[in-house]
Amino acid sequence: MDWDTLEAELTTALVDQVREMIADFPGLEFHAAALGQLYYETDGVITLPGLAFNTDGVLSELPGDWEFEAIDWPPDGRGREIERMLQDEACRSTVQHWHETFERFLAMLIRACGNAREQLDGFLVFIYDDDDPNYEFLLRSCLTESELAQHFPEIGQAEAERERVAALPPHEQVSFYVSVLDDFEHPLGSEEAQKALRDLGSAAIPALIPLITRKDDGFRAAKLLADIGIADDAAIDALSAALTKTRGPDQNWVAAALSRLGRLDLVLARVGDVPPEVVVAAVKAPYTAFRDHAVSPRPLDYEPLESFLSGYPEMALLLEKELAPGSSYCEITKPEVDEAIRGLSSPHALVRQHAVCVLGARRLGDAVGAHVIPRLARLESADPDPDVRRLAELSLSDWKITVTGSR
Repeated sequence: MDWDTLEAELTTALVDQVREMIADFPGLEFHAAALGQLYYETDGVITLPGLAFNTDGVLSELPGDWEFEAIDWPPDGRGREIERMLQDEACRSTVQHWHETFERFLAMLIRACGNAREQLDGFLVFIYDDDDPNYEFLLRSCLTESELAQHFPEIGQAEAERERVAALPPHEQVSFYVSVLDDFEHPLGSEEAQKALRDLGSAAIPALIPLITRKDDGFRAAKLLADIGIADDAAIDALSAALTKTRGPDQNWVAAALSRLGRLDLVLARVGDVPPEVVVAAVKAPYTAFRDHAVSPRPLDYEPLESFLSGYPEMALLLEKELAPGSSYCEITKPEVDEAIRGLSSPHALVRQHAVCVLGARRLGDAVGAHVIPRLARLESADPDPDVRRLAELSLSDWKITVTGSR
């Protein structure tokens, strides 16, 4: 792939679009152009960002909310051709190569913005998408410190506050982050507070325990205790007590936290005392994407799931609905592959469905693929459950294997 030529082409397209927009609306004052709404899928599609133009000077609003947007960028349908080129290049080798290609793509966009600014006499051209985990890095790569301070002061405020809190003793950091768990206006805010409390680990547990039964805080506290992943006696006792004191979604989060901390037995001991939905929330928790939020997720183990399906058939249908394919499964690591392979031969179709899906991960590497692909192929053609067969076909496609004569 000729990256230099593509960079020059995108630079020209940016410059032309800015000049055309300014020429088309001579009565308006344009302050900036921004690339936003980045969309990509690991080991899959990479799309070009949209291009929007700002006329009110409030650049911190997302480009998708700006008044003007380029409809044909790059022009003449060239955008689709470039996206096909990007995907072909990114997906021609390993998942690691996909990540390297995507990083190279972002670096090229940054340079294209800088090149365009030079040709447009300093007119602001930058990348802004606050849904993207790279958004602050992308802004800093395109704007000067003074421009960043002028148009995105919240970034500097957050950085200063982050440095202030980092200098505090751990127990004071905990107190601070607990105080902003519900504060969505603070420069750091709820999301960063949750991550910080998780990373503070055992130091955060005593402060989280009183929040478990507090309105509006209970679900976050329960989840954070599970994310920290330490089966502290005080935390387990508090969660167990809260199991019958909470209601609705909070009760589900408490049950899920107990399960994720290895104490599903405490929830099963309350079967009949708590709603079936609460029990099912606990049983499914170690197999969902929330498992991966933990500092060190507990290894995949299908035995509790299989035992529940055999021992509580009256709740099997509800569990099958809650843990259905598409409900966002965990992502396994190489040490968990053997257990996932064992799950392919489970007598329970739900377990086989889950195992088939989590094994459809090319990032696990070719050595794993050599063991997994033949097993997936056998299930695709012979499993008695049609959903398992369908999911096996999809997982084979994730391994870049085309199934001929598929259903």
